[in-house]
Amino acid sequence: MSESKDWKEILKEEGFASKPTSTVLLDNAISAFLHRHQRQLTDIQIQAIQPIYSGENVLLFSSTASGKTEAAVIPIAAKISENRQDSLCIYIAPTKALLNDLHNRLSVPLHRLDIHLGIRHGDKPLSSSDQKLSFLLTTPESLDILLCKDYPFLSKVKFVICDEIHQVFWSPRGLQMLFLLERLKKKAGRELQRVALSATLGNQNVVSEWFRGGGRPVRIFTTGTQRPLDPEFHWIDRHNSLRDVIRQANAKKILIFVNTRRMCDDLFLELSNFSPYRVFVHYSTLEKEQREYVESQFKASEFAICIATTTLELGIDIGSIEVINLYEPPQSVTSFLQRIGRGSRRTGKTWVIMTPKNNSELLQFCALTSLAREGIIENTPPGQLYSVLIQQIFSSVSAKHHHRVHESEIKEICNAFPWIQPEEINLITERLSSQRYLRHEARWSSYQMGTVLESLYNEMAIFSNISNGEPGIQVFYEGHRLASLPLPNAQLRLGAVILFAGRYWEITSVGEARITVRLTNPVSSPIRPSYGKGSGNYMSSIVSQKIRAVLTGIANLSDFRFDKTTENRLRNIQVSIPSENAEECFFQTRHVSKYFYYTFAGGIENKILQLIFSKFGYSCQLMRNAEGIAIFSDIALDFSLIPNDEVQIKEIIHDHWQSFLPLVSTGPFFNLLPILLKEKEVLSQIDCGSTVSNVILMRNRTVVPISGRLF
Repeated sequence: MSESKDWKEILKEEGFASKPTSTVLLDNAISAFLHRHQRQLTDIQIQAIQPIYSGENVLLFSSTASGKTEAAVIPIAAKISENRQDSLCIYIAPTKALLNDLHNRLSVPLHRLDIHLGIRHGDKPLSSSDQKLSFLLTTPESLDILLCKDYPFLSKVKFVICDEIHQVFWSPRGLQMLFLLERLKKKAGRELQRVALSATLGNQNVVSEWFRGGGRPVRIFTTGTQRPLDPEFHWIDRHNSLRDVIRQANAKKILIFVNTRRMCDDLFLELSNFSPYRVFVHYSTLEKEQREYVESQFKASEFAICIATTTLELGIDIGSIEVINLYEPPQSVTSFLQRIGRGSRRTGKTWVIMTPKNNSELLQFCALTSLAREGIIENTPPGQLYSVLIQQIFSSVSAKHHHRVHESEIKEICNAFPWIQPEEINLITERLSSQRYLRHEARWSSYQMGTVLESLYNEMAIFSNISNGEPGIQVFYEGHRLASLPLPNAQLRLGAVILFAGRYWEITSVGEARITVRLTNPVSSPIRPSYGKGSGNYMSSIVSQKIRAVLTGIANLSDFRFDKTTENRLRNIQVSIPSENAEECFFQTRHVSKYFYYTFAGGIENKILQLIFSKFGYSCQLMRNAEGIAIFSDIALDFSLIPNDEVQIKEIIHDHWQSFLPLVSTGPFFNLLPILLKEKEVLSQIDCGSTVSNVILMRNRTVVPISGRLF
């Protein structure tokens, strides 16, 4: 069938009714999307299409490439077909790259149904014709801007689809999205049908309640079938390099995941001039042109390697990938599943190669693989993120005529969030007024835009809950902004070469906080951006505890494919660990005048242990790069000092809440909060119930001496 044909001809060829009645609209939509698949529905589509078509709010959990997107879009497209002129679906996704990919995937089938598709994000403004659209793809930030500018077509909205919900569930962006759904509901004057999609999430019932907001209950649909996992483990050292591992794999397309942008560039240097492969880098700092260049070139190349951070965990189409290499272990099972789900989509199993370089990485890889096979995923608390309310107050004020909002309107947007108390709203508005973000008009019981907020509004700096990260030098290429990079000012001179995103850039001009560059040939010692470490990065307790099971031989690793070095490494570690009553003990060793305790408690739990021992005068630290596994001290620790009382431990947590800031997610407006609400925002992201219980368990566990450090 030729895609150049008129959509009406295609409908006729596919057996569509020329004037479809309500009984055939859904069948038409299925044919429009699945005609190339002989209208064969996947499991999640069979479960979800009819309930969504019937108007239910739903949450879809299903593995990558299982047809979740079509399961959501098909029934909503059918509903839109009933009344195209007065219906709008807003499809929200976390990244511009994913939206661009969705636009390519959905444009043809929606065109067949005569549904006008539009896209709006930071790289793509709405066109004048988009005012007539019935289906809009956007990010939370761009939706916020559209609401602020009061586009009339938004009043048509009836349906909302939120993709990759696990990426925003626990974050400020996720709460911003929920606020926006409440504002959309008010603008449309009706309840909105809500659909959310995710491949991986642990606490599904909690997520459904969170996503419900002020709307109707959310029904959960899930398919538990994952493709069989085919895990290989190859030890990386001076005798066996990553190049050697790739040669042995003999694959044409390889996607390598790492944890930092710095490591992306490190591996790019290591794999440069690696025939026959072209090597690409993909991470969050990339602007539109660079992103699209990497994605299109990788997809078009016969032999290619792409090195990526979390940006390619999402469902972006970069073509068929034969094998996934996890060069570094992610910190969570959720991230592990997302990464391995990108590979081998056209085969019956997931081929993943893990490349440990030390014992810690080996144990993490084994634990993550074991948990993934068992279907055990982290339960993440949603958090009470008051800083997002500040952002929404700013957005709401900016959206109003004369930039003025009534006190009751601020309280109204909080109705769907019972954890926000009226007195807390007053604390926030009083603080914002005292700092000239708002101007309180007591006579009218309203707030008007203050001088500081006006400056932020003019800079378009109030619509995002993504932290700005490192301050950067603005880099321009061929008249367009290439990136904002944390570069050392002392080295920025004409002719100097920067390595960024797998390409070399020569500086052609230097200005105040900005440079202009051009592409150039590789050099031996390029300037490298100095990326910092993000927040919210810690090992969960389930991963830490599974590592103990791996060490003691309890975990089933029978069909893991280890190379000889990896197998010997694991055996040598396990030999030193007693397996008897292993779940009721933890291990202690002395090394270079320090005492090391392998608690396997988790990152937050070990942080609490550190605070408890510090209270009793011990100098206790978390082991670097193994914060969730071990702590150490100059003198032996007395674990009987751990309080056997949840209240006492919670008091210690509250007294030292600022210690947990590096372990949680905070947005750009966090520092505007009153101190009391800062504390509540941080502590709400720690599951104090299970966390405190895990800490108390350490009090009664047996300390078993072992010989030598594990890593």
